Amino acid sequence: MPAINQSISNKYVYLWVIGYAIAWILASFYLDPTVPYDTVEAVNWGMNGEWGSPKNPWFVGMVMWPAIHLGISYSFYWYFIHFIGIAFGLLGVWKLAYRLTGRRDLAWFAMLMLNLSGVINFDIIPYNDNYILVTFWAWILYFFLRAVYDNPAWWLLFALCAGLATMGKYSTLALVGSVFLLTLFVKQVRQSYRHPVFYLAIALWFAIVLPNFFWLMASDFSAFKWVDSQIDPGFNLHTTQAALSVFYPLIIAAIIVYSCGGKLGWPKPLANRMVNFIILFPLVVIYGWFSFHDGGRITEWLQPFMAVCAPLFIGSITVMPKKPLRKPLIGLAFFGVLVLMGYSIVQSANIRGAGQKFIGVKTLIAEGEQRWHQRYGTPLKYVGGEDNLHQWFIIYAKDRPHVIQPWTLEHHMPPNVYNRDITEAEIRQNGAILLGRKYDDCAHENFDKVRKYWPQFTIEKEDVIYRSEPDAKPETMCFGFIAPEK
Repeated sequence: MPAINQSISNKYVYLWVIGYAIAWILASFYLDPTVPYDTVEAVNWGMNGEWGSPKNPWFVGMVMWPAIHLGISYSFYWYFIHFIGIAFGLLGVWKLAYRLTGRRDLAWFAMLMLNLSGVINFDIIPYNDNYILVTFWAWILYFFLRAVYDNPAWWLLFALCAGLATMGKYSTLALVGSVFLLTLFVKQVRQSYRHPVFYLAIALWFAIVLPNFFWLMASDFSAFKWVDSQIDPGFNLHTTQAALSVFYPLIIAAIIVYSCGGKLGWPKPLANRMVNFIILFPLVVIYGWFSFHDGGRITEWLQPFMAVCAPLFIGSITVMPKKPLRKPLIGLAFFGVLVLMGYSIVQSANIRGAGQKFIGVKTLIAEGEQRWHQRYGTPLKYVGGEDNLHQWFIIYAKDRPHVIQPWTLEHHMPPNVYNRDITEAEIRQNGAILLGRKYDDCAHENFDKVRKYWPQFTIEKEDVIYRSEPDAKPETMCFGFIAPEK
């Protein structure tokens, strides 16, 4: 780590984050057998192009537009946007930590300590929203400090990042709410109300967020009801277990700091205390609430906080380390390389089936698309089915079909993957391929779910053999065909 406390070291920050992104994009794209189900959701939401979705605001789907409209491989694009976002977020962590401490070695420490966490690599891949928070949250805090201490014009970038992050996942509202409280109760922040640009920033944030609010009103607030459906009241220890599984790198980092002669505490500089409040106040509220409300997704909620807690941790060092941090920094950087190597070995060696997980769905989709073309000789435009397995046609079918599941608010819960504009005329003209329930052959498959919405169509059937993975037991499934009009 050459010259870490000199300005020349700044260029190595860019080299690190760019190299990190390229390495993880390539490793994931070439070694991960299939993309996660969240990819199906994000692509489908992007196809519908609405100001919201059944689970998230609109930005998750909009990010997928380049892949949808430019024909980019969904698999490659999924890893590309995740690790480009992570790289941008890591740079924000470095910038924020440097702003809080004025020391480049501590900024490096904040960024590299995240190598101890899976939040910035393999743990982030399955989510279509968490990577957006890791991308923006550190920058939100950084732009907040620049707006308060340097120039109110920085509020515009704060509003842009905060608005996009809010439209990635509603939990960003926790940070925005904390900042709002600071504008009321902290004199230095309250002075922002004297500057016209501050109100322009407020207008920008609302311009980004309000379309989703109106969409929610028109959609029975389905996204909030989905979140509520995942939570049951009752005291539990799952939240504590999740917190330990997410924030353990802070414990390791604390050991390193103390072993180097440093100490941690509540920081004296107001800037450090304010960013601590912005993150820790909602984090304590979330921890307390989930301790009495059992939600299986609490780990997912907490993971983005880990990324932004790294610079807060560095900003909370009250006694600076007396020993140089060169060796710990080299160790943390080397550990990041080891994690990448470990991931690559596990995937390429197919340890515990990791390198072949769910890979059979690609073969199944290719078989279905081939049969469609042999039957009708036309592009496959629509797909339907009895469970979510048919939705993978969206990702892996070359024709990139859309589902025939219509939007509905039955039981106040819309379908997760849907087609807002589908009509009988469209299906009649273009036809559709259907996929039955897992492991049911055509003799037992009536496509009841499809017939519930489209009882007017005749369905022809063909059996197909499906293996979810090469070593899995072969099972018979059923393809259904709604023939297109000639």
